[in-house]
Parts: sequence; structure tokens; C-alpha cells
Amino acid sequence: MNPIDMKILITTGLIGLFLVLEHWVPARPNVLNIGRFSQQALLAAMGAVASRLALGGGLAGVAVLAEQLDVGLFNIVALPSWTAVLFSFLMMDFAIWAQHLAMHHVPFLWRLHRVHHSDTTMDVSTALRFHPFEILASLAFKIIIILLLGAPAIAVIAFEIVLNAGALFTHANVAVPSRLEALLRLVFVTPALHLIHHSPDPKETNSNFGFSFSFWDRFFGTYRRLRGDANGPIGLESWRLRSDQTLPALLLNPFK
Repeated sequence: MNPIDMKILITTGLIGLFLVLEHWVPARPNVLNIGRFSQQALLAAMGAVASRLALGGGLAGVAVLAEQLDVGLFNIVALPSWTAVLFSFLMMDFAIWAQHLAMHHVPFLWRLHRVHHSDTTMDVSTALRFHPFEILASLAFKIIIILLLGAPAIAVIAFEIVLNAGALFTHANVAVPSRLEALLRLVFVTPALHLIHHSPDPKETNSNFGFSFSFWDRFFGTYRRLRGDANGPIGLESWRLRSDQTLPALLLNPFK
């Protein structure tokens, strides 16, 4: 099975799992909206098609090409393979954390990213809600990072799987037992931590940028442990009308 098909299979399975958990153990009142879910899945499909057209071989193919051309740090510096895999994984995760930070602070990038933050409900389908242009911008950034690192293909595949799984988990409307949640958040981003990031309060929105790990935010001072209003609204105040939530409106949002 090629990496792209593996990623699709694992992502689909995890979406199904979290949909079940959202029904059984929701953190907030949960009503599955088939229309909303379908719309966000369609948006994700558009992003996936755009990525496939832009880079048919996927990011693992970029890693293979870098190895063949002896491009990138870990293709030049001789290190044990496990060391190269571990450091590549961590550096790619840090790069995605930095990219997320930039998405919030660079005006043009924020126009793309605010499509994700304009969701007024947060559940597993929110993890699918990214503008296709943001997906392409992220793809270009990942290509640059992989080439600079000379990241091994296995590290790239593992990173992509963990990144997708982390995004689905952190957006899921799932109640994690408090003791387990307190333990997990020492290293990982939990749904409760990421809910803070989707607050309409800019101070909270501009915190907790991690997708999988919480330690980057702790180290750089962007970690926030508690939400000001635990039961408050979700999403941006400027995009709360029903007309803002249609698929055409989401596609046009960055240009408004």
C-alpha cells in the first residue's frame, strides 16, 4: 500500500472512531449535522485533490528524491538511521507549529486560515475544514522543510499519519477523563487544550498552536491551560451568520 492510500485509510478509520466516541462520550452537547459534516468533508476532498494534482508522488516522494540527490542535512551528515528519523520527525512537528503561528500573524495567511476558525461548532469534522489554498500553502512549506532536513521517507510517512491523527483527536468533541487528560496534556495536545485555541477571544485564539505536542507552546510561552469561559462560544465573532457557513462562502472567505 502506498503512503497516500495508507494515510486516507487511517484517516477515514479515525474519523469513524471519533464520530462514535462523540456520540457516546461527548464533552459538549452533540448533534451530528449531516449537511455540515458533508460540506466539511467536501472541502477536505477539494484540498486533497489539489494536493494530489500539485504533488502526485506525495511528501514521501519528496523525501525519496532528496535522498537520491543527496539534498538536505540528514543526507549530508552521516547519522544512525534512527537518529535521523527521530530528529526529522521532531523538526517537522516544530516546523508545523511555527507554520501555524505564522498563519495567525501574517495577514494574508490568516485570511486562508480563518476559514478553519470560522466554524461555530467544534467536532471531528472541524479538522477537515481547511481552505484548499491553505492546504497548498502548507504543502509547499512541508516540501521546503523536507528538502532542508533531507528527512527519511519513513519519518515523513510517520509524521503525516501522526499529524492527521492529532488533528482529528484534538478537534473531536470527546470527553477525556480528567486524570487522563491532565496526564496527556503534559506532552500532547488534548481536545480541551485545543478548544481554547478556537475561542473568539484573540488572546486565547493566539495560544496552543500545537497539533500533536504541547511542549512547543510551553517552551515558547504560547501555552494556555484554562479557557476564560469554559462554556463560551466557539469560532470567530465576524463569521457567525448562516450565510457565512455555506461551501461557496467558505471558498470565498479569504477574498472578503
